Amino acid sequence: MTGTRYYSMRRLSPYQGTAQVIETPGFRAITSDGLTWRVQFLNRRSRLSSNAVWRRDGTGNLRDSEETREFIGAMERHPPFPFPAADNLELWLLDAREHRPLAILASTFSGITPPRAVDTVWHAALAGDDGFIAPSLSSGSGGASASHIPHRDVVDRCVQKAAGVIDSAQWFRREDDGGGTGLHGCRLDSAQVGRKLGREAFPELLLREDWESERERNLVRDYHDWQAPHLLTHRDLTRATRDRLERAACRQAEKLYKVRHFLPEIVNSDLLNVAFVEAVIRRSAQA
Repeated sequence: MTGTRYYSMRRLSPYQGTAQVIETPGFRAITSDGLTWRVQFLNRRSRLSSNAVWRRDGTGNLRDSEETREFIGAMERHPPFPFPAADNLELWLLDAREHRPLAILASTFSGITPPRAVDTVWHAALAGDDGFIAPSLSSGSGGASASHIPHRDVVDRCVQKAAGVIDSAQWFRREDDGGGTGLHGCRLDSAQVGRKLGREAFPELLLREDWESERERNLVRDYHDWQAPHLLTHRDLTRATRDRLERAACRQAEKLYKVRHFLPEIVNSDLLNVAFVEAVIRRSAQA
């Protein structure tokens, strides 16, 4: 189909993994598992609106019509997952001390001008999602929590403290070598616009992991381990990081199984296959 684009984008603010996208003039379809596609179409006001669900097995409700036939064909004949990443413009919350990238806030397409009005508050999870339980914050018998607030809020406060009372954020255009060029942002010094940072200046995952206190380091590591199934869908992870995330993700077999089609690389294939079998057994038991 002429004009068809296949790409992937991270779902940020807060982070919810990677979405695979198929886009044509008039249609767009998004999937988070490679099986169920949420199809959107241009309405009379030229805005994309949710309309239907498409699945290859025919259980969705998208009608096969003259209007949709070519688009359905584009979904049926899509290239292998994961699709190329399209969001190499990244908005980073900066740390107050060195004004370096601290936590990723948002990302967007490389060919557009990123917005100047941005939300600089970073969130570890969606509001009301208390699924993150940090082992480093648990103590006593039975793993009782040493924190009286949700652990996601502890991470939020940790990041906000590092960002300072008057936080700042900056857009960066990331390059193929992992470095980035600083663009405009929020509450920036003029000297920061146009600066070039090397790959080592950007956290490999969602947050920096080199914190001063052991408590903060352990907390952020726990958070990334919790996000491990989704983080494994990212490209350009070091082998050591991917190995660590795979081992953490295997403790969340069902979440890992859901994104199995999107893994660009696997280090521990035997380990992941065991986790996939575990997930299938659990799903069968729940059916």
